[in-house]
Amino acid sequence: MMQILHYHKAMNTIYRDGKMKISVYADHAPPHFHVRTPDGDSAVDLATMMELAGCANRKLLAKAIAWALANRSLIEAEWNQLNGD
Repeated sequence: MMQILHYHKAMNTIYRDGKMKISVYADHAPPHFHVRTPDGDSAVDLATMMELAGCANRKLLAKAIAWALANRSLIEAEWNQLNGD
């Protein structure tokens, strides 16, 4: 089943690698980031690093989550800046 992700105006791209992009939006809880790939987009929970919704390319999603694990504090800071502490 395909899930549609809704994007908001306030957004910062914090990482880009080839066909994958990681962004943080002024968005709803729980804190999460978005992974955009040519095959689809996914939202990933920042605390658990589990996919909340979406259909991003599995290989690129795994690569994005690996990057996010190593850079969690950067993503958290961006989330807090856009969404308040």
